[in-house]
Amino acid sequence: MKLYLPFILYACLVIFIPNPILFTFAETDNEKNETFINSYDADLTGDGFQEHFTLRGVLLSNRSHFYRDVWMDISSPFSHQWKISFDGGYDPDIQLIDLNHDHIFDIFYQVAKDENKRQYNYQLYTLQNGMVKNLPLPKHKHIQGKFLNGFKIKIQINPHKAPIIKDIKETKEEYTKQNIYKEDGTLVKDKKLNITPISFLEPILISETKGYGLKSYQSIKGINEKDVLGEIITLWYYKDDEWIILTSEWKDNS
Repeated sequence: MKLYLPFILYACLVIFIPNPILFTFAETDNEKNETFINSYDADLTGDGFQEHFTLRGVLLSNRSHFYRDVWMDISSPFSHQWKISFDGGYDPDIQLIDLNHDHIFDIFYQVAKDENKRQYNYQLYTLQNGMVKNLPLPKHKHIQGKFLNGFKIKIQINPHKAPIIKDIKETKEEYTKQNIYKEDGTLVKDKKLNITPISFLEPILISETKGYGLKSYQSIKGINEKDVLGEIITLWYYKDDEWIILTSEWKDNS
């Protein structure tokens, strides 16, 4: 019996001593929560060969639909690799569209800022000469708006065109209550309108010869977030490294 005692003790040690390797290679939080969103195959470099890329993210928690981190891993058939980090949010998605008109797909990324998907963040990237390049997004530079006497507002979209004058008598009680107007329509104080940033962008085909551009929607608000007076809808086209306005129109909320 003495001959087998060491073997029995060794067997017990093997069974009851924890394996330290299990603790050495524990997964990180990012690895646990990493979520596959979508994958694509397309030629992003213009060399005639398709790159494979995967959109991934990390959710804020198991109960949340908000991605705190979103990124894209890109690999080419020639072992080249790139990684692009995106803004977090809800329902991240990309579209492959040639927006800078170099006959190569660009990466147009969008993600909702709120769960109701009323406002979005956007990013635009292209692969040029083996490098990831961030392209700017369109932005209005000349929009101005203010309240006028007589329960009216003035909106200037283009400095070279006549301003838009809108009657707001339907809600004059709220404006007098907020001490912006007197009962007779006289302005109590000089107050500007709230020109919000572009809240929504969508790619749109301009023509078969010109290719794609972007259509933007931008709200104009009065005294608070609920007081939406209308929106400016603009058609943009990328040319000579900048966005130019093709058309811009006012859509009245009423």
